Amino acid sequence: MNIAGRMGRWSAAHWKTATLGWLALVAIALFAGQTVGTRTLSNAQEAQDGSARAETILARAGFEPPASEVVLVQSSAVRPGDPAFRAAVGDLVAALGRMPGIGRVKSTAVSKDGRSELVSFDMAGRADNADKRIQPVLDRVAAVQRAHPGFTLQEVGDASANQAANDVINTDLKHAELTSVPVTFVILLLAFGAFVAAGLPVLLALSAVLATVGLGAVVSHVVHASDTTSSVAASARSGRRGARRARRSTPPPRPPAAPCSSPASRSSSPAPA
Repeated sequence: MNIAGRMGRWSAAHWKTATLGWLALVAIALFAGQTVGTRTLSNAQEAQDGSARAETILARAGFEPPASEVVLVQSSAVRPGDPAFRAAVGDLVAALGRMPGIGRVKSTAVSKDGRSELVSFDMAGRADNADKRIQPVLDRVAAVQRAHPGFTLQEVGDASANQAANDVINTDLKHAELTSVPVTFVILLLAFGAFVAAGLPVLLALSAVLATVGLGAVVSHVVHASDTTSSVAASARSGRRGARRARRSTPPPRPPAAPCSSPASRSSSPAPA
């Protein structure tokens, strides 16, 4: 018997000890993960091909490019030289300049059609985690937009783009997490026909996800993790366990019956000499 079989046999014979040991392991993993935190991938590690090489060269040389953002100020009624346009741009520059960690706020360019103007600024701190600090800036730009309803203010940059992309990805993954558990439970309920038999593997899978998240945070200090690691682990774990238990509940196919000769054929066969 292999090691998995021996562990299953021992757990069945000592189910109380196995259950308490498993719960203790999950609790220790969660505590360790919350204590040390998770280290995520840097820009150089997430980039590919030429971008990855460029990010690696900059990181090794000690160059930390700032997280730069640009706000587009646009109006179809007035021009950048008009007082109303200058008031909107001035309020935006003043609002961003009063924020801590925001520097080099300035108007950089005016479009050729005379309807748009760009206001750029830099964010202090590391660029690879600027998306986690960009929300107050977006709120400030939105406040200026509300104060000037005749204008359109749109912010764009690495930090705001990464935040928007991560919000969409995390929303989809959270939706997958919420749907995968009940779908898995329904499949197991149809396979086993009992709530207890269907609920136990789901609870075991959820506890395994918690342990995986905690241990993943510890391992991320050696191999950095992605922002979506925990969500992917939750979806994959529940789906894999449900499929495995459903396969176990399906009886194996019967082997084909051996061919047999009819009595007439047996009687017509020649007798041995």
